[in-house]
Amino acid sequence: MYFAVALDGNHEPLLLALGLGTLQCEESWRWFMMRLRDCLGEDTEVGFISNMCDNIDFGVDSAYPDSYHGYCPKDIARKIRESIGHNNTEVESMFWKSCNAYSVDEFYLCFERLQSTCRQPPFYTLLMSPIYWLDDIPISKWTRAFFPKIRYNVKSIDVPEILQIISSREFPITTIIELTTTSIKSKYADRAELAGRLSGGLTPYVESKVQKSLNKSYNCNAKRLYGDTFEVHDTFATSNVQLERRVCSCGKWQKRGIPCGHAIACLRTRTSESIQRMVEYKFTNYVYRVAYGSELVNGIPSYEHWEIPNETVVLLPPSMQ
Repeated sequence: MYFAVALDGNHEPLLLALGLGTLQCEESWRWFMMRLRDCLGEDTEVGFISNMCDNIDFGVDSAYPDSYHGYCPKDIARKIRESIGHNNTEVESMFWKSCNAYSVDEFYLCFERLQSTCRQPPFYTLLMSPIYWLDDIPISKWTRAFFPKIRYNVKSIDVPEILQIISSREFPITTIIELTTTSIKSKYADRAELAGRLSGGLTPYVESKVQKSLNKSYNCNAKRLYGDTFEVHDTFATSNVQLERRVCSCGKWQKRGIPCGHAIACLRTRTSESIQRMVEYKFTNYVYRVAYGSELVNGIPSYEHWEIPNETVVLLPPSMQ
């Protein structure tokens, strides 16, 4: 079973597409990706995250050659727990700190601590570290410091409940289509109702992130160097901010699409600048309302309305051929 799940501007998962095929077949993945491109459009900027499935690469490269394919860190964390033989808070904590690092320097600092921890008893053996296999996975596949901009703050997306139900049981294909279509329509209706009640310029999730950055900005001291370039000092480090490019050396602004505390400290020195205007457009309530403001889910007609080809081919199960 193939499925595509996206995050909307309020950071909520939404099932976009569902398909059935052979998981280990690159051509099947290519077919699914091409159909997904037909729905989303060729000019849509996208990134893909999978559960360490390399078979998806062929389909991604065929349909979206300029996009990005990364791994879900939850699957890597699960494999780390299996490799060390038990849950270890320190090892897993250092992995997630490495994964969540926004800057390259911060990543390498955390990653060295992770490797150092695994070189200590009881994990290390005379042969190798228990997580030796992590060196074979490109760091750009799982750590945020090396993500292209399109992935911003997405690390993983939880599988919608309806897919968990379908995956755990055997249903006829018509039932699967009906269940998923009904589920998607229900989600659209719920979020359309929420969109109608929203006020302000940003979605609730982004509002909370902006407020958190705003609180941190009060501990920052911004000094203008030239033009729109600032040097910002906080309790721990010094960062450089370029407002027009929407870039901060801490990495957060360009990865999230939401101004970090350093950027907001600079914006406070320019009273004409609005913090909301520095947030990426896709996080606005306007985009959220447009996304859920119309019926976008095509219903599946009943069986009597299906178009039956004049020439049909009956395929028997392998044991009956």
